[in-house]
Amino acid sequence: MAELKQMLSLIIQTGVLNHSSSLANLLSFSATSEEGDLELASLIFARMQKPSTFSYNVMIRGYSNEGSRSPERALLLYLKMRREGTNADNYTYPFILKVCSLLLALEFGRCIHGKLFSSGHHSDMHAQSALIRFYAECGLTECGSQVFAETTERDVILWNSILGCYAKSGVLGMARKLFDEMPERNSASYNAVIAGYVKVGDVGSARKLFDEMPQRDVVSWNTMVVGYARSGFVNEAHRLFCEMPCRNLSSWSGMIAGLAQSSRFEEALDVFNEMMIEKVKPNQATLVGALSSCSHLGALEQGMWINAYIERSRFNVDDMLCAALIDMYSKCGLLDGAKFVFFKNREKDVCSWSAMICALSMHGCCEEAIMLFEQMQNIGIRPNGITFVSILTACAHAGMVKKGKEIFHGMRKIHKIEPSIEHYTCMVDLLSRAGHLEQALNFVRTMPMAPDTFVWGSLVSGFMIHGSHHLLNENVAEELARLKPKDSGTYVLMSNLYASIDQWDDVMRLRGLMTDQGVQKNPGCSLIEVDGIVHETWNWLARAVDNSRQKMLGKEIDMSDGGNFSPRFIWAWADRDVMH
Repeated sequence: MAELKQMLSLIIQTGVLNHSSSLANLLSFSATSEEGDLELASLIFARMQKPSTFSYNVMIRGYSNEGSRSPERALLLYLKMRREGTNADNYTYPFILKVCSLLLALEFGRCIHGKLFSSGHHSDMHAQSALIRFYAECGLTECGSQVFAETTERDVILWNSILGCYAKSGVLGMARKLFDEMPERNSASYNAVIAGYVKVGDVGSARKLFDEMPQRDVVSWNTMVVGYARSGFVNEAHRLFCEMPCRNLSSWSGMIAGLAQSSRFEEALDVFNEMMIEKVKPNQATLVGALSSCSHLGALEQGMWINAYIERSRFNVDDMLCAALIDMYSKCGLLDGAKFVFFKNREKDVCSWSAMICALSMHGCCEEAIMLFEQMQNIGIRPNGITFVSILTACAHAGMVKKGKEIFHGMRKIHKIEPSIEHYTCMVDLLSRAGHLEQALNFVRTMPMAPDTFVWGSLVSGFMIHGSHHLLNENVAEELARLKPKDSGTYVLMSNLYASIDQWDDVMRLRGLMTDQGVQKNPGCSLIEVDGIVHETWNWLARAVDNSRQKMLGKEIDMSDGGNFSPRFIWAWADRDVMH
């Protein structure tokens, strides 16, 4: 890149810049090569007195690439091209339609469709393929089908486009019918249908077609790996990943994301470290997946190493990556690190602001979180649903009932955001923590959706904190057990509540229900990071404590206290060792 800039400087000094043709290769390399620089290409293009159709096409193509941060500039270039009377050719329209697909610019794309007819390029198969893909991205399968039906000549690329159109829309029956009718197939044909099966969660059919492929490419393997991971078959995904004859960045990113989404965070970091050893340069998505794993494990040292790598490699820290760094530092207990990342990054948007508000809330800086929430609105950044979860949590921790209600009601009235069950859970938690238990109970009863275990759990926690047991509905335990019959935490919560008010028959009934359902609580676990590696230590001794031991301990404690000891302590001790 340094040599490229020196060459450009020499061209400017010698005056060769006045001849657009002499810059064609330089412009093409800068705009479309992986080693190029689109911003540098835009500077070269801006100095051209009368850019040719080729120059416009090169720039539009550069902005249409998936890595481009400003694809809308391609549309502006096309409009400039039209105003200046430069004719578009059969290379221009596919790139413009690709940008319309990326931006879901339906009206602009329809105008391009009309222009294809008026300019005589409507029969170009590359333009037709791009048009079908555009309609597929916009969810207009029938329009894409009509374009295909009107074609007179069809090559494998055109067939693949209509396959992708139906597969993307979930119309797998028609996609498979067309696949079987194709006069010629290539790897992309198989990949389109496999991706369709994966999208609807039918990994069995996807795997069957994958096994039938005469020749698989890296896209085929990646699609199956991601498909298995998203469907919860992480072991099968990892097995395929290990069998891949060659991997690209998408392979690594897909595997890391799949493991992280399945809460297998240690393995996700192992794959990330293996990737770094093999000198595969990660992208923003890969780094976000790795940082997410660090957050859940509390792996501060590994997270700081990733942050240092981002700094050394001069990565563009976009909004998502900034949010991931903030989340990692805050969950690893280093609020100052989260603040440093937040205030240093200039490309902050709603994700970064939401992550910082959440970090402040987690660390008890609730008033600061509310100030930040108001500041983001003052500078024109619109909060989203995640932002409201974070700020309502802050209000709950600070006991700011009035402020929390104001923010909750403002979601719908001011921001036009319909509250989800997560926001209702925050409100139940807010009211329960503050002791407004009757309001909380009425709030649960009037919710527009059925309460889940988190809603009931927040309410029950409020009962335990404030001792308002007379409000406890005896059906709450059964409702919690019905929602998550295999979740031991549900039984532990209700058991502790009943024990706190000496309802031992209900305690024993819940314990019996756990036994009947085959529910067991995993032993307590601690995470320790040593030399950048996270180790788990399990409290296996807890499982060895049986009921007879609990009774013996209870008797010993009771005798040592002169017979005046409350049995609540025995049950609390038992829950600590057996249930936690």
